[in-house]
Amino acid sequence: MTKYTVKQINTVDATEGMVLAEDVIYSNGLLLFPKDTTLTDRHILKLSLYDIRYVYIKDFIEDPIYTKSPIKRELTPQQIRTKQNFIKFSKDYEIQETKVRDNLNQISDGKGVKITDLFSISSNLVKDLGTQSDLFSHLCHLKTSDDSTYTHCLNVSMLCNIFAHWLHFDDSEIEALTVAGLLHDIGKMKIDPKILNKPGKLTPEEFELVKQHPKIGYDMVKDVDMDEGIKQAILLHHEKMNGSGYPFGLNWDKIHPYAKIVSIVDIYDAMTSERTYHQRYSPFKVIKIFEEECYGILDTHYMYTFLEHIAHNYIGSIARLSTGEECEIKFIHKKSPSRPIVQVDNILLDLEQENNIFIEEIL
Repeated sequence: MTKYTVKQINTVDATEGMVLAEDVIYSNGLLLFPKDTTLTDRHILKLSLYDIRYVYIKDFIEDPIYTKSPIKRELTPQQIRTKQNFIKFSKDYEIQETKVRDNLNQISDGKGVKITDLFSISSNLVKDLGTQSDLFSHLCHLKTSDDSTYTHCLNVSMLCNIFAHWLHFDDSEIEALTVAGLLHDIGKMKIDPKILNKPGKLTPEEFELVKQHPKIGYDMVKDVDMDEGIKQAILLHHEKMNGSGYPFGLNWDKIHPYAKIVSIVDIYDAMTSERTYHQRYSPFKVIKIFEEECYGILDTHYMYTFLEHIAHNYIGSIARLSTGEECEIKFIHKKSPSRPIVQVDNILLDLEQENNIFIEEIL
């Protein structure tokens, strides 16, 4: 891949042999010269005649004078897993997962449970980590083949807690949303695990059964003394903005905000986690899927707030591009977080301008 940076120059500074980085279009929409045109004196004269004040050219970096600088990697994933704070997180995570299992089983059996106890399960894990970046790093490097409902609910709960902070929710809302994440899939406890973890495609009958879990979960907690928003998140987290969701096919204005938020986090965690029916996807691949397939389906404001913050947590991370090259993530575009500016060796590459290159995985 020939490397270059895009540079804006005044037309008077253009010289023969320069290559256009963008189309040159006259004010009436006429295409004067397409991108990749190699300028000649006649081209430059025509630019002047049409009063084109500036153009964008490719500033090439020639291989003979191009010096590769190895990307500095502070710690490998294997080294991260040997750090004391990660080891502590892993142990605490196992303890809290057991608490999730016990509490969800209590609710499933019709026994009482304290909302404050549910909140403390996730919030203590988040609080002990100190920073949001640490949370994402630790969750990313936590190797587990456990795709149980308990693990998923704990992850969604922690991410909902962080998301609520990003949205500047007050303490009561943070608590409610954290608990909503923990309980959102509780209805699945009444469904045969063989169906939930089936590697192949579900039969129509099996899928209809799985689609009942929001109603089942709501019925399990409807008489429990808790914030109504938590119950609505359990019931409506599979509804979609365009009415294509389930169980009721509601439109966006009928869906509780907590359900809209849990829906986004639920999908993100499911896609970035190992499952019996699919491999885990890299965060930037998931962000790309959100951008391309979820507009108009998920709440736009919540979705882009979440994606932008998720992507920002990977600034400074080492990734592998679709070209096979390693890069460091340097800058996140607000409107296209899946296509950041990255550094390949000592060259900045804007993936927003490189349609055929994307981040394959975080290393």
